[in-house]
Amino acid sequence: MKKTTYSTTFLLSTLTLSLFISACTMATPRFDKVAYEKAVSLKVDSIALMDKSIEPYMTHESEVKVLSLRLEKAYEYAKGKPKNQIITKQWLIINDPEKHQIGGFLKRWKEKETLSKLFVNEAKKTIADGFDQVIGLESGLIKAKNAE
Repeated sequence: MKKTTYSTTFLLSTLTLSLFISACTMATPRFDKVAYEKAVSLKVDSIALMDKSIEPYMTHESEVKVLSLRLEKAYEYAKGKPKNQIITKQWLIINDPEKHQIGGFLKRWKEKETLSKLFVNEAKKTIADGFDQVIGLESGLIKAKNAE
């Protein structure tokens, strides 16, 4: 009689633990070195290009196009990963030309032709924070508040 109770208890415990581990694995996307490296690289390259925005846009138009394409690729990469909605939304915000992130900054630079050093320095802080959100989520340092 005790053997049956022990076997049943062991079986139920094992099943419960297995389900718990599966649920944790499903809720937490795994670390993606490629995505992390892309985010860090794009942050550094974006900030470096922003420093050039005190010069005429046309001088750096090809660099802007290359960066914009890389930003779009990062969004598409994030969108294609399962359980990655929060990071995908963050990439949308970063790329949006109507937001106060790199997409909006590049649009403003094109429209104004040159930007003031003061504006650039202030914008870099905001834009760096946006990239830091993605980097933190990709590295696991920041936990998503809503399950993906």
